[in-house]
Amino acid sequence: MKISIAISAMILATAAGLGWQIDRRLAAARAGERQLAAEAARFGIPTGDAHTTRSAKRIRIDRDAEARLLAVEYIQLVQASAKGEKPDEILQTRYRDISVRIAALDAASLMILIADVLASRELDEKKRAEQAVLLLRGYARKDPHAALAFVMEHSATLKGAKDIEYVISDSLGNWAKDDPISAVEWMKKNALEFPDAMKAQSIHNVIYRTAAKDPKLAFTLIAGLGLNYSDAHSALNRIVTVANTNEARTATLAALREYRDANQADKALIQAVDDNLGYFSQGLRKVSFADASQWVEDAKMNPTELNRFCERLSNGIVEDTGRWIEWMGKAFPPGKGDGCIMDMISSWTRRDYEAAGKWLVSAPEGPVKNAAIRGYAQTIFKHDPETAMQWIMTLPPGSDRDNTLRNIHSNWPKDDREGAASFAKEHDIK
Repeated sequence: MKISIAISAMILATAAGLGWQIDRRLAAARAGERQLAAEAARFGIPTGDAHTTRSAKRIRIDRDAEARLLAVEYIQLVQASAKGEKPDEILQTRYRDISVRIAALDAASLMILIADVLASRELDEKKRAEQAVLLLRGYARKDPHAALAFVMEHSATLKGAKDIEYVISDSLGNWAKDDPISAVEWMKKNALEFPDAMKAQSIHNVIYRTAAKDPKLAFTLIAGLGLNYSDAHSALNRIVTVANTNEARTATLAALREYRDANQADKALIQAVDDNLGYFSQGLRKVSFADASQWVEDAKMNPTELNRFCERLSNGIVEDTGRWIEWMGKAFPPGKGDGCIMDMISSWTRRDYEAAGKWLVSAPEGPVKNAAIRGYAQTIFKHDPETAMQWIMTLPPGSDRDNTLRNIHSNWPKDDREGAASFAKEHDIK
C-alpha cells in the first residue's frame, strides 16, 4: 500500500474517532462556562470586560486563521508522503495532531481548509482533488447540504476524483435524516452531472435514513425516483431491514402493503415487494421466539407473505429452531409449509446435525415431523447414507417417501453413474 494512502486513511479514521470526543468536551466546557456565568450574575460579579472578552467576529477570525494554518501543515504532510518519506515517530505524531485539530473544526472552518487544499499550487491537480475528497467525507457529516454545494461549485475538478461518489452518497444520506424530499430533489437535479453517484449507494443511503423515521415516505420516494427493478429491489430491502423493533416492523409492513396495493399493474415491482417480505425475519434473529412469533401472528400475513417470510426465516434463525419448525406446522394450512420446514431443518442440519437429529427423535409424529424427516435425510445422505435411509423408511409409504428418494437420486454425484443406477433400481425410481 502506498504511504500516501496509509496517511490519508489514518487521518480520516482518527478524525472520525476523535470528532465525537471533542464535540462532547466542548459541549461540557460550554455548559460549565454558562453555569459559572449564572453564578457570577447571582452574586453581582461581572463576567468580563471589554479588554478580556473577545467578540464573535474576533473568534471567527481566529478560527479562520487556524483553518488556513492547518491547510498549510496538511499540504506539507501530503507532500512528504508523496515523496515516499518513511513516517517516523515524529511524523506520526504530526499526523495524529493534525487529525485531532481537523476533527475539532466547525463546518465553516473545515470548508476553508478544503478550499485551500483544492487551490494549492504545491500539489498536482489529481492529488489536490484526492485530498479534497478525503476531507469532504468528514464535512459531509458536519454540513451535508454545504458539502454538496461545494462539490457542485468545484464539479469540474472533482468530477473524476476517486471516491467522490461516496462524498455525495454520505452527504445525501445525512441530509435525508432531516429533509429526505430535498435530498431526492437534489439527486434528480444533478443526475447528469454525477450519474454514477446517483446510483445504488446514494439511493440506499437516502432510502435507509428516510425509512428509519418514516417508512411510508420512503416508499413514496422510491416511486418518485423511477428506479429500475434491480435498484427498486435493493431500496425495498433497505426499508425492510432497517425496521428493527416490533413497532417499526408493523409500520413498515403496513406501508409495504399499501405500496404494493397501489402498484398492482407493475408485476415486476409486486415481485420485488413479495421477495423482500421475507427480510423482516432478519430483524427477528436476536428477538426471543415468544416475541418474534407473536409479532408474526399479530401481523396476520396472507399465505404469500407468510411463505416469503418463512423462506428467509429458514436461513436466518439459529436459536429455537425446533420451536420455529413446530410453529410453522401450525401457521400454515396442512401441507403448505412443508418446503419451509424442510429448508429450516436442512439449514439446521448443516450447522449442527446432532442437535437436529436429537430434536427429530423427540418430535411428535405427524405431518410436521414427516416434512422435517425429508429435509434432514436429504441433507445428511451424502455423509451418512445409512442413517438417512433409516429415517426415510420411517415415512409412511406414499408420495412423501417416494419424492424424498427421487430427490436423493436426482442429486446423486455425476461421476457415480453406477451407484445412481443401483439406487434407482433398488427403490423403483424410473
